[in-house]
Amino acid sequence: MSTILNLSLSRRQFLGLSAAAGASVFLLGVALPTGCAKIEQAEQDQDLNAFIGIDADGHVIFQNPFIEMGQGTYTSIPAIMAEELDVEMPSITVVQAPHGPDYKIMFDNTIRFTGGSLSVRSSYMTMRKAGATARAMLIQAAAEQWGVKPGDCTTEPGSVVHAATGKKLGYGQLAEKAAKLAPPKDVPLKDSASFRLIGQPVKRTDSLAKSTGAAEFGIDVKVDGMLHAAVMQSPVFGGKVASYDKDAVLKLPGVVAVEEIPNGVAVIADHFWHAKKALEKLPLTFDEGTNAGFSTQDYKVRLQAALSEPGHVAEEVGDAAKAIASAAKTIEAEYHAPFIAHVTMEPMNCTALVTKDHCTVWAPNQGVDFVVGVAAEITGLKPEAIEVVTPFLGGGFGRRFVMDYAIQAITLAKKHPGKPIKVIWTREEDIQHDHYRPMSAAKFSAGFDKAGNPVALQITSVGEGPMTRLMPGFVKNPDLDTSVFEGTVELPYAIQNKRTNVVNVPVKPVQIGFWRSVGHSQNCFFKESFIDEMAHAAGADPFEFRLKLLGEQPRFKKVLETAANLAGWKGKPWTDPQGLKRAMGVALHESFNSIVAEVAEVSLNQDGEFKVERVWCAVDCGFAVNPAIVKRQIEGGVCYGLSAAMGEQITLEKGRVVQGNFDTYPILRPDQMPVVEVEIINSGAPLGGIGEPGTPPIAPAVCNALFLLSGQRVRSLPLSQYSF
Repeated sequence: MSTILNLSLSRRQFLGLSAAAGASVFLLGVALPTGCAKIEQAEQDQDLNAFIGIDADGHVIFQNPFIEMGQGTYTSIPAIMAEELDVEMPSITVVQAPHGPDYKIMFDNTIRFTGGSLSVRSSYMTMRKAGATARAMLIQAAAEQWGVKPGDCTTEPGSVVHAATGKKLGYGQLAEKAAKLAPPKDVPLKDSASFRLIGQPVKRTDSLAKSTGAAEFGIDVKVDGMLHAAVMQSPVFGGKVASYDKDAVLKLPGVVAVEEIPNGVAVIADHFWHAKKALEKLPLTFDEGTNAGFSTQDYKVRLQAALSEPGHVAEEVGDAAKAIASAAKTIEAEYHAPFIAHVTMEPMNCTALVTKDHCTVWAPNQGVDFVVGVAAEITGLKPEAIEVVTPFLGGGFGRRFVMDYAIQAITLAKKHPGKPIKVIWTREEDIQHDHYRPMSAAKFSAGFDKAGNPVALQITSVGEGPMTRLMPGFVKNPDLDTSVFEGTVELPYAIQNKRTNVVNVPVKPVQIGFWRSVGHSQNCFFKESFIDEMAHAAGADPFEFRLKLLGEQPRFKKVLETAANLAGWKGKPWTDPQGLKRAMGVALHESFNSIVAEVAEVSLNQDGEFKVERVWCAVDCGFAVNPAIVKRQIEGGVCYGLSAAMGEQITLEKGRVVQGNFDTYPILRPDQMPVVEVEIINSGAPLGGIGEPGTPPIAPAVCNALFLLSGQRVRSLPLSQYSF
């Protein structure tokens, strides 16, 4: 069985993996046509920039360009490579690829990060070509050794075979010779009919290590001589340190130093507990600045006022305003979604070691090159002098795109050269200094003809998107930041007149960021809740209403029908044998090139308490590379989205985040988690993402069921503010 490591490997570390066992590792020079992998010879004294290495025993070391934060990249991506290389999964050790341009395989080889449900679909062809090219080189090496034609050779897992003579050589026996060959170009790929791994529920490579506690997360990192730091940041965003008396705590047990960091102060000690207790006693004041008067209630009023502004047109088909003005019937509704935190299982943490000519950073991150960028800026070192070790992540969900926690650790390590310093945030710091999903609002208007058919739909989305803040290079027009309105344009529903307006309402006092499914999470709630309102206004069954509008959209139609059939759709509430009222709600949404429909069954007792009993999901992501992981990701997306819908919200008063821990920021309890059933539709469409598309539909599906049970429309989340 392979050992699952999670390291950023230098040349010596890479070779050392098998050197300890008395074997050599030979790097296969896989130069891909895409230019995404520049190959260096193993004997050169520099980092190995390749995906595949094979030792003398035939063991494969695979450098994965994407991080593992629970979504299965350490299984699905190496399985794609292994399919074409023709090796079994237990013979592979998965390690984290180092930073550098050779691993920037996204967006025309310009960037690399883990997010946006892009990891598998952006690396699918790259990894297939890498595996196929390496296999061809091994075959050529064997053919030359036997004096036969490469075309007369084939492979079986881990070996090259010459059928005519029955000769066989293991990959380990051929690796050294193969590594010296020039990589062939345009190697043919397998026909999908012969896949052994792709499309199959391959067992996860990280589950054993995580189940036994052997897996190392960022918070587990231990380095010889390591010091620990606890931090306290300004309670108001944009505030700064006014004064502190470090002499008051320097003599406390274990305390080494008190240092300023961006936006706060850190106490460094021999153990985290000593650092934390000393920080609590530190006389410290902050200049709260101009944001001390900010409140979410005031911002909500600004959002609601902006719903009446014309804004900028994101999409226009026909003349929605004219059609609504002349419609036989019209309806209108306003919706609201709060700030939401990420609350990753593992709070923010980072360990850094800075010397005169080198910097090592152990950072749970979603973009290793982002870590290198801030380390270079802080230390003044060149990128080649910076090493980033990426452990397993205890959750990311978009939070670990922002490098504030890494900046703190590197800043402190620079002030104490030669001393590794680990920064750990408390849960309170983590919740109160997050980069939240933005608060947003939307107004929907619809018109119907005399027969109840929708003739127009007009949408106004208001708020601020994280894309402009964090990745401005991806925003062509700041007035039309897609992370504000995504999910409200290019709808599959056949409505003749449609218009979507966008009004930017900056919320600069508050840190915002990417949250699982980004703008789709709130916009799907808005849109699918209103589609349900349209169905009831037309006197139609919500499922049948949607289905009728999907006549020219066969993929959407099949996904919706599949979810409804799984659930045994019931368009009206009923009472079960125990006397509980029950109802089903449905939602359909496309995000990250995948289509998901969810049907939620909700019960309501006589005390007005509701429970989500079951959820049925149908997903079309084009093709499921690993069906087991697809199902688990949809289940996880349902859990994450339901938790947010049930009770999560961040509020600010006097510039301060009110919530501080799970007593005031409740997440979904185990007894609140419904049974989830998932069916995958392999449509053959281009690959879609899977880590995020399961999250958006659950909130509207539940709220639509609650309307049938209570007659009360939910237009503002979370559900904890309602009585049913």
